[in-house]
Amino acid sequence: MSDEETTVEVQADQRVGERLRAAREAQGLDLSEVATRTRVPTRHLMAIEQGDYSGLPAATYSAGFIKAYARLLGLDSQALSTEFRHEMSSATVTQQHPAPYEPADPRRTPPAGLALGMLLIAIVAGLIYLYLRGSSEQPAELVTAERAQSAATTASPSAPPAQAVNPPQPAAGGVVTIGASQDVWIKVSDSDKTLFMGILKPGDHFQVPADAAAPMLTTGRPGVTEITVGATPIPPVGDPDRAAKDVSLKADALLARVATPAPAAQPAPGAPSPVENMAGPS
Repeated sequence: MSDEETTVEVQADQRVGERLRAAREAQGLDLSEVATRTRVPTRHLMAIEQGDYSGLPAATYSAGFIKAYARLLGLDSQALSTEFRHEMSSATVTQQHPAPYEPADPRRTPPAGLALGMLLIAIVAGLIYLYLRGSSEQPAELVTAERAQSAATTASPSAPPAQAVNPPQPAAGGVVTIGASQDVWIKVSDSDKTLFMGILKPGDHFQVPADAAAPMLTTGRPGVTEITVGATPIPPVGDPDRAAKDVSLKADALLARVATPAPAAQPAPGAPSPVENMAGPS
């Protein structure tokens, strides 16, 4: 076994770059001479020998540098290139370690129950403040309003007694409209012609044609039959609980029902007068 082979076996546990440097120094070569003969930049040769993988290009190019360097020194270029690839890939794998978690000092952190209690106290204090503020402002507003009303009543002279005002007379003419507050059967005719016959429901309306010569109404329930002339409501056209037949629907005839008050009920013949009731029988 040669001296060179013995040296390589002794240094087999070293990195590839260290073995290359040892072989170069044993042969008396400097880096500049190796760089000239291998055409590998001096900075890359220094990075290889020092194990500075961050200063080297990609693994493919760096493995080529190892082959050229090893051939120059008479070493096994393929084996050293493969070994250097393994070294470089192992060194460049980034080990991601999670940031160490440092628990907060319990002496500086309030307990969760205490923090929650403080929050509830703050909320209750805010609600009490709003309530007291509203309670203190409301009586002042009421007193101000009462004083203003009292001053206005004192300053204004007493109002004269209300005078009787005659109700406005309904305007003559207008569109005659029939409605219903409840379901009611009606019939509207003009001479021998039937204009409408059926059930009127609440919200339904029927307008008597303006060109009707002698419109007449028959209704089963006058009390729920609503008649208007224009904007003037007409009183019921009969006994609310009895059917009414052949009621004139001319505007002037309906308006006459508004202008003329209903006749007062007359006592039956032979009935005692109110004075006689009070004096008693003679």
